[in-house]
Amino acid sequence: MKAEIIAVGSELLTPDRLDTNSLFLTRRLNQLGIAVARKTIVGDEPDRLRDVFREALSRAELVISTGGLGPTLDDLTREAVSNLLGRKLQLDEGVLRRIEGRFRRLGRTMAENNKRQALVPEGADVLENPVGTAPGLWLSHGETPSSDAMAARSGPW
Repeated sequence: MKAEIIAVGSELLTPDRLDTNSLFLTRRLNQLGIAVARKTIVGDEPDRLRDVFREALSRAELVISTGGLGPTLDDLTREAVSNLLGRKLQLDEGVLRRIEGRFRRLGRTMAENNKRQALVPEGADVLENPVGTAPGLWLSHGETPSSDAMAARSGPW
């Protein structure tokens, strides 16, 4: 199996931030016998995100994305992928309850923009995040569940 990793975030294109997630993911994938054929860092720009994901899906059987799932308006991974795959974003009430519960347990008020993290593309499986508010997402695309799969994950690996 051939994999690609896409690290999303304009901050990763500056000299102030290091993309350690891709290094970690490469190590774990290699341990599983999965070769990483390419890594890409892309800024928070919708057209570039869509193009990077389209190209990766044309080359690799597994595409893993890290970043871009947060609550801020420049976190666009879920929107770009949903648009590319022709899937609507839907509010997942279960995800929203988990996010609200996390804020309650921390004694904090959830900001309205955190609701964005509960938007899930049609057909996506939600991957729980035990240390943060943004859940991971797993989407299968193509003729078989093992072909053209894409995962977007936030939190601990």
